[in-house]
Amino acid sequence: NHDWLRTCIMQQPRGFLSLVGAILTEPCSPEADYGVFYIDALTYQPMCGAGTLSVAKALVETGMVKRVEPATKIVLETPTGLVAVYVKWENHTVASINLENVPAFLYRKDLHIDLAGYGDVSVDIGYGGNFFVLADVHSLGLTITKDTVNLLRSLSKDILAAANKVIKVAHPTNPAINYLDQVLFCQNVPEEDGGYLAQCIFGDAQADISPCGTGTSTRLAQRYFRGLIGLEETFVQKSVCGGAFHAKGLRETTLGGVPAIVPYVSCSDVHITGFNHLIVEENDKLKNGFVSW
Repeated sequence: NHDWLRTCIMQQPRGFLSLVGAILTEPCSPEADYGVFYIDALTYQPMCGAGTLSVAKALVETGMVKRVEPATKIVLETPTGLVAVYVKWENHTVASINLENVPAFLYRKDLHIDLAGYGDVSVDIGYGGNFFVLADVHSLGLTITKDTVNLLRSLSKDILAAANKVIKVAHPTNPAINYLDQVLFCQNVPEEDGGYLAQCIFGDAQADISPCGTGTSTRLAQRYFRGLIGLEETFVQKSVCGGAFHAKGLRETTLGGVPAIVPYVSCSDVHITGFNHLIVEENDKLKNGFVSW
């Protein structure tokens, strides 16, 4: 009913294309401390891992949730279901924020798509709060660097178009989540420190600047169901901007008969950067926002 607020906040001149916002609400579930839904410049998202970690940081640091040491548990009701976030303290300072995410699963292995300029390409389809096409950059002859992000953004449109021609996704227990609009470009060869670079491109070629929490969950499920990692084993997903998420599978579960795992995603580098007051004057011709080319 108030979608102009989303475009006003997230688009230019107040926002930018890759920005993701989290809106707090009263929860519907009695188990939850808050409800939260996620917005970006073009649409709404079922889940955002990085955004959820950030929300938890803000809730405890501003006193909206009572601080309990050594760990404060926050239950959030998201469009994908209930998630638990554990804010861990050391010396009265936030040491890490840890998300027990919704179940993640590998939806389709070795899906063949006809990709313009590349021919027949094999990808996986997975879910970790959002549906992703998982594309191995090395098989495409590419790398993940700051200099190649725009190339990956452009290629993501072709990958999504090709994938959506041959597969229709549907969450096994939440029929509203039935669209595939995110690509996770992945390294399948680790860096020297053991981490794996990845680049999420979401929506209309919007480049994530975080390591992507839902993408990390999806990658964890992909590796688990391919037999490449076990429960309680750590997987590290890295961003070219410098951040890293540490993840592990807590346990197996099922969703409508689909095998899944419960991911646990951790980050020690979550910060509050400011408190912003946006002004919308009545005669502002750009108050609804715009997306530049």
